[in-house]
Amino acid sequence: MNGDPLRDLVSIEIYRAVEPSPALVITRPPSRGPAPAGDQAPGSSARREAANVRLAETAFYREAKRIDALPVAAIAKRTRGATIVYRDPLAPLFAGGKLPSSLAYAVISVRRGGERSPLSNIVPFSPAVPPGPPTIIRVTPDQGRICIEWIAPEKDVTGQPAAIGGYRIYRRALPEEDYDAPLNADPVPGTVFVDTTAPPGARVVYTVRATLPGKPKIEGVPAVEDGVDYRDVFPPAAPARLDVLPETAAVRLIWDPVAAPDLTGYVVYRAEGDGAPVRLTEKPITDTFFTDTSVQPRHRYRYTVVAVDSAGNASPPSPEAVADTL
Repeated sequence: MNGDPLRDLVSIEIYRAVEPSPALVITRPPSRGPAPAGDQAPGSSARREAANVRLAETAFYREAKRIDALPVAAIAKRTRGATIVYRDPLAPLFAGGKLPSSLAYAVISVRRGGERSPLSNIVPFSPAVPPGPPTIIRVTPDQGRICIEWIAPEKDVTGQPAAIGGYRIYRRALPEEDYDAPLNADPVPGTVFVDTTAPPGARVVYTVRATLPGKPKIEGVPAVEDGVDYRDVFPPAAPARLDVLPETAAVRLIWDPVAAPDLTGYVVYRAEGDGAPVRLTEKPITDTFFTDTSVQPRHRYRYTVVAVDSAGNASPPSPEAVADTL
């Protein structure tokens, strides 16, 4: 592109040439050198440069194929600041097990009415061979986290032994179809990742991509995705200690707090004699103390306390405490 603002933009077309001829390996227009002898007319160098650009464009279009056309909505999704980022999946080029030695790219803009811009600069490069797909072996939910485990790919996309620099992990929540940015900005070296940011109450799906050593931006083929229903079925811990203090016409209870990020509160139970426990608090209470004023004198009561989280999961009961009223 020439840097001018794109008005009435309809799309941006991306072109790719595989094994481009040496004549295309020019990343910028030819410099304005001295005019040949006998060609000193005003504007002659500009005409020569324009002619060279047209020849380069014609040669590129002859060898290249359009691989994509991004409408305005797709451009907006790929815009990072003043830059448009496009990823070209090269897997089809590796299907035959042979890596192209060079590729060349260029883009054009298309405006309303079909007006097409000149071809951008042509960018050639030699592609690196990405790793093959890892194999996800387990996705295990736990309280506040999900653990993803996988096996490293043994080969790259051409069938040769794979060189691995690390891994990036991607997650999507159904029914979303696209993956967000990787969960880890920097590739992790091992084959285990713990996700502590998954939204509870949803089915989440993961994939993993290996990167090349020293080239973290080059990612291999994604693993076959695997997912899990991430629902909170993990109860908080039980209060570790419960003390009871009999008083006149009342029993005071005090217990140790439970450390749980999603704790809602506590439910107090009381049993009389050999009877079954009866719930005393209709709703969970947030304090770590409670006074039972419904007791009878000269009775024996057994108390327990249960912790409850925001998903309704109840802990095991605390140790039982016995109170003999006065």
